[in-house]
Parts: sequence; structure tokens; C-alpha cells
Amino acid sequence: MKKSVYSLMLFDEIVEKIDQMAYENNTNRSQLINDLLAERIGMVTPEQKIQQILEQLNQNFNQTLSVSQINKNSSIQFGKSLKFKYRPKIRYSYEFLSNQEGKYAVLKISCRTKSEILNEHFESFFSLISDIENERRLDDDKWVENTTNHKFVRAFQEEGGLSKDVESVAGNLTAYLKMIDEAMNVYFSEIDEGKDLSEQMNAIYQKFIKKQR
Repeated sequence: MKKSVYSLMLFDEIVEKIDQMAYENNTNRSQLINDLLAERIGMVTPEQKIQQILEQLNQNFNQTLSVSQINKNSSIQFGKSLKFKYRPKIRYSYEFLSNQEGKYAVLKISCRTKSEILNEHFESFFSLISDIENERRLDDDKWVENTTNHKFVRAFQEEGGLSKDVESVAGNLTAYLKMIDEAMNVYFSEIDEGKDLSEQMNAIYQKFIKKQR
């Protein structure tokens, strides 16, 4: 959907009420008016669709990950303590970005730690997951991945695009994050034993791929 600027004549009292409602709903005046009008005429805006996806993700991870923050119509963050020495804090977040084709989801994973050894482990884990995915997505022109500064970024320009229905997007994002979370738990539970974990990571990823088919 394309947005344009329009001039409207409104009562000051109505605008004051709109602003109050916008504040209570963590949004702005223009977005709230847009949402109210869309609801009145039976349309769903991209922002409303994103909010539905975020609410579905919150529900899907209710028993496994704790939601630390939800930004209305924008993003969701999950937090967990990894079962590893120092109990490092992990943050998973899904946010929606825009390109010429519309909005799509991006997963970002980061860890708060000052341990160089732990950061090296995260770099190795993220690189391993990226390598596994690249091997299976060589023909995907829209595949985007990035690992930098102990962080992992995964864009879902197709599987997480708003051109798909809410259930499909939420399902794709849920399945992928569950795969990452399982892989991370296995990796860090056995990394100190000096094992080559690439085969186990491949098996976890393969299980995820089979569920997607």
C-alpha cells in the first residue's frame, strides 16, 4: 500500500482524544487514524498485519521463550539465559524492514558478554549456521545473511514478506527461530567437550527443512 499526505479539517477535541489514544497504544496520530479508518471500511493495513504476526509469535513462544519487548506494528524481542558458563544473556528479535516490494521480517541475534572465549564460540556457531544455509540456498537470489561483531542477521524477504498471509509468515518465523534455539542449546551444551558439532547442526537444520516442505 502506498501512503500519501492529505489535509483534513478536524475538531480540536477529536484530535486531543486521538493523541491520547495513540499514546496509550504506543503509536502516533497518523497511524492510529489510518488504522481506525481501515478497520471501519474493512481493510487491513501492513502495520495491522505486522501486529497480528507479532501477537502470533508471542503466543507461539509462550512456553519456550520470554518476551522482553513488543513494539507495536514493528518488532518483538525474546530473551533467554544460555545454559553455559557465565549464563550469558541471548536476545532474539524479529523486526520488519521495507524494500521496493514491501515489508519483510528480519531476525537479529546478539549476546551480551565481555568474555572473549564466549564471543569466539558465538562467532563459530553463527558461521556454522550460515555455512549450512548457504550450501542449501545457492540458487536463492534473495537470500541475505550477515554475521558481524558477534551478531547474526537473517532476512526473510520471501518467507517473511507481507505478501503472504499472517499464518504463513508467523509459521515460517516460528519454525526458523525454534531451529536456531535448538541448535544453540545443543552447540553450547557440548562445545567444551571438543566435539565437531557440524553434523549435529546439519541434522537439526535438515529437520527444520523437512517440516517446511
